[in-house]
Amino acid sequence: MNKTLTKAEEQVMQVLWKLGSGRLKDVLDATPEPKPHSNTIATLLKILVEKGYVEYEVQGRNNHYRPRISKSEYGKKSINHLVKGYFEGSPAKLVSQFVSDNKLSLKELEELLQQIKSSKNSPQ
Repeated sequence: MNKTLTKAEEQVMQVLWKLGSGRLKDVLDATPEPKPHSNTIATLLKILVEKGYVEYEVQGRNNHYRPRISKSEYGKKSINHLVKGYFEGSPAKLVSQFVSDNKLSLKELEELLQQIKSSKNSPQ
């Protein structure tokens, strides 16, 4: 699972995370409009299996797909990739960017600081 996901692959993963698991038809039905063709979804599911993000079992004439990675695990991985690639490996630079872009309020910053202090004081 070292390969990153394309936007289309990530959209299919979002649907699978929401469903928990499902057949191709379930994934297609839960995909927001404009829906891609079912062959496109089938190809994306095949790629996700090859990349190791999705697994399946055969049930009758259908494959039943489920994520091999949780949404939160993927989020952590994506953030780490983002921090390494664009912020010189420094999470502080990422937060600083949010502050300078006015994306974080003073209240949110204070809550983050409190969370950091709490995690430093709690035994690991």
